[in-house]
Amino acid sequence: MDPIPAALLWGFLGYVVFPLWLVAGAADFACHARTDIAHTSGVGESVLHLLQTAQMGLPILAILFLEVDASVLLLAIVASVAHTATAYWDLSYTAPLRRISALEQFVHAFLIILPLTGLAVIVLLHWPQARSLLAPLSADWSLRLRAPGFEPALIAGVLAASFAIVVAPGLMELRRTLRARKSGRGAIA
Repeated sequence: MDPIPAALLWGFLGYVVFPLWLVAGAADFACHARTDIAHTSGVGESVLHLLQTAQMGLPILAILFLEVDASVLLLAIVASVAHTATAYWDLSYTAPLRRISALEQFVHAFLIILPLTGLAVIVLLHWPQARSLLAPLSADWSLRLRAPGFEPALIAGVLAASFAIVVAPGLMELRRTLRARKSGRGAIA
């Protein structure tokens, strides 16, 4: 059996996994707005959303700009585990404070599995480095800029889409929850 070409895996990551993840993120923010988290679960839930964004943003930035060696893979693995744990924390925190609809729960399934799918693809693309994590003394832990780097247009597209669809809505959500709290009409949390 022939191995899957790297270009096909990168294409799957860039044209399927990442866009679906962004769409799921946008749908999740729409669900939050619909349930008015500023007046239900408040700042606490909004901060957890930004924490999850940061947890996945850091390895994405590392993969965009650095050679994927043992350091970057370990960062991606730890960040993915932390993101999954924070998602559980978020749901545990939020469930008693507001209704989480079936649609929102369905969206959450994508927000949990798509980062893990992306991680699996990155591991497959860098299998020798992933395998080296089992022998940490012989692994390459150096941090080096990616050479050759991704095309500037691709980097700009990933960063712009991430900011427009995930980061900015997350910051606006936090702003709304803080305003509601300050006015005395928001959630105490």
